[in-house]
Amino acid sequence: MTKIMTLICERSCDLGGLVDNTTSQFKDVPGCYVVRFPCSGMIQPLMIEAALKNGADGVVVTGCQIGDCYYREGNKMLRERLLGERPPGLKKATDRRRVIGLWLSRVQPQRLLSEVKEFKDVVSNLPAQETK
Repeated sequence: MTKIMTLICERSCDLGGLVDNTTSQFKDVPGCYVVRFPCSGMIQPLMIEAALKNGADGVVVTGCQIGDCYYREGNKMLRERLLGERPPGLKKATDRRRVIGLWLSRVQPQRLLSEVKEFKDVVSNLPAQETK
């Protein structure tokens, strides 16, 4: 089964009843695990790389809509890191096809689910990751 790790800002999309709190997985997307952060600015590229290295087939990073960060500019900082415009960035060896950033508002939980399902389908069709 394809495993997706979702690193999500608690202030971005309202997860409401979407996550099974006993397994930390989306109820409607098996194999998609959720780790919550107070702000997406706390998410470091090293965390994304560690998830991929330790068995995740893909990583979804979610923050508030750009320009609407609860804690000022955390979403902007993370977006710049993912784009390689701000240190620290993702290592060059990181397969960018396996990482997606979503910038959502509290009222977009269905968009989050839709994007995660679509991303999981894309990742499941990629060749197996090389292990080092």
